[in-house]
Amino acid sequence: MKNKITISIILLISLFFAGCSGDYQEGFTFTGTVEEILVEEEMLVIKEYGGVDEGRREGNVYEIPVDNVESYKVGQKLEITAFSNIDADIWDLDHMKFDIKPVEN
Repeated sequence: MKNKITISIILLISLFFAGCSGDYQEGFTFTGTVEEILVEEEMLVIKEYGGVDEGRREGNVYEIPVDNVESYKVGQKLEITAFSNIDADIWDLDHMKFDIKPVEN
């Protein structure tokens, strides 16, 4: 009986760590314009344009955390690639990171 409990606990711990993977997978890429800069929250409010992929559409608005909000300006065009380390298709900033590149006009 004690061995079954020990094996069960080890299995549960293994499943927990497998679900909390640190590996980020590319989710999607989109282009957008900085609509607002939230300085205190260190976030950019980005409005998507030209969305053509499945689930993408022009006009989607996202809040994206950045390290240095002062390096961005309202109206700036950006290409954003979103990565996630969970399988669920949800917008969860605790499990996401972003690659942000300026778009030449």
